[in-house]
Amino acid sequence: MREFGVRRYGDLQYHHCLAETEADAAVWFAHAQTGISGKDFQALVKDVSKPVSDEAGIGANPIVVAVHHGPLTEGAKAATDLKRTSPIR
Repeated sequence: MREFGVRRYGDLQYHHCLAETEADAAVWFAHAQTGISGKDFQALVKDVSKPVSDEAGIGANPIVVAVHHGPLTEGAKAATDLKRTSPIR
């Protein structure tokens, strides 16, 4: 498992979790945040072990992950909420 920070475009902070993949982290975020679990959106997912290359998601970190409403995936169920946030830089 790796630590990821996840946010939506326009949000000013990342929510952190441990997950296997960027997609698992994005689906976890969709279900962990109030009001977005039934919506389609694009999440920005950064791997905290790597340097941020472009906050807009154009570089390699963070990446853009399309999230479509639906049930919680097995990978997202295994994600662990680290119960912390960090501001974008």
